Amino acid sequence: MEHSGLEEFWKINNRIYNETNQLYHRLARSCGLSDCAFWLLYTLREEEGPLTQTQLSEILCLPRQTVNSALKRLVKEGCLRLEAVDGNLKNKQVMLTDRGEELLRSSVDLVFRLEENASARLTEKERTALLSLGKKLMNAFRAETDHFLARFDRAEQKEEV
Repeated sequence: MEHSGLEEFWKINNRIYNETNQLYHRLARSCGLSDCAFWLLYTLREEEGPLTQTQLSEILCLPRQTVNSALKRLVKEGCLRLEAVDGNLKNKQVMLTDRGEELLRSSVDLVFRLEENASARLTEKERTALLSLGKKLMNAFRAETDHFLARFDRAEQKEEV
């Protein structure tokens, strides 16, 4: 599998990805949150408005069941509440409570500042290039995986029948 340094590229790329995930995991734990609860709160703050469980699941690329479990815990702790959208009891918006706002100020907002400080160490040109190349790599990887995953999905559907 000799591809002129591509193995080393992916090795380093994946280590960076995993180390970043580990840093966010440690930040979540330092705030007393599970990873999923942290990312739910992070996304609610980032989006600056209520979202449905489905929207949160899609934005975070997490299964609905995982999101639902974290939401239930945050509701039980009084940090979030769920409100029906347009009278539809199945489609509920996730709303922050006053306690949830306090939690955001003492956790997610601090992480936002850490991220700002870290990204300020790069020039605007470097930040733009990093995002552009990251998107380009993700789109290329998605294109490469589509065929494989389609075969996997078809095989899974046959098993269900």
